[in-house]
Amino acid sequence: MLTTGEGVLGRIAPVLARFFGTSVDDVDLCDAWDLENRDWDASVTCEYMSLGGDLRWSLAIATDETPHRSESEEDLALTVARSLGVVVIFSSDYPDISWIDRAATPRGEVCYVNTDEEEGEPPRWTVAISEIHIPEFPEAEVRRIPEIIRQLQLPTPLTDACIPKEHAQRRVCFPLVNWERLTVRMERDWPPSAWYPASMYVEDLELRDQLEDVIAQLPAEDQQPAREVMEQVDAKYRALTHDDGGENLAKAAEVPITDRAWYWYRRPLNPPWDGPGK
Repeated sequence: MLTTGEGVLGRIAPVLARFFGTSVDDVDLCDAWDLENRDWDASVTCEYMSLGGDLRWSLAIATDETPHRSESEEDLALTVARSLGVVVIFSSDYPDISWIDRAATPRGEVCYVNTDEEEGEPPRWTVAISEIHIPEFPEAEVRRIPEIIRQLQLPTPLTDACIPKEHAQRRVCFPLVNWERLTVRMERDWPPSAWYPASMYVEDLELRDQLEDVIAQLPAEDQQPAREVMEQVDAKYRALTHDDGGENLAKAAEVPITDRAWYWYRRPLNPPWDGPGK
């Protein structure tokens, strides 16, 4: 974890002790480069390094295995942020996009951020982009981060039952996978940030345009099951959208919607984009 705040080291041991259910004496707060003065018997260790830029400390926290505890890294970050009145930067759910992290604020907010690291002594960390305004990072650009949406893996049980992930035709049927994934996004209120750009929604509908041709390319024995799944997902899409003649999407995506299939003329019940089509 990376944190703001000058007085973190003097106050964090009791916070970690409460969080992990141990005593303060069982928390070893240690310089990351000092191997000689460690308490190797401590059940919780917190290695610290100083930083420059927007952030002040790097904290590497480790504990004995405690399978009965259900708290997550986000829970720990929020506990530290609220208890110490600092912002805590911690890892995102997306290891493939290492430049995206999450931030927990003293006010209980959690959002995605883009952090930059510059080499130096100490290393200099800057929060370049944040989904929300965080007063502690006044220079950060406040905007959405669409990269996190593409990386989010959502379940597609209908397609999986018809064309399992190991099936040779799975790649061919990506438009079907994507179509079901869109309805799952709607059902879950547009994770991970309750937002979805209209441009990506247009891409989803363009993939749906290809779907019937894609199904026609499948082996004969796979076509009818895939078509049945498409019809089930179509029904879900109808239930999660409203026919507005395409007006909402046309405004949001700034594209004309004419001579299109029926699904282009329906808007989500809760449009997830910013701008005039919201």
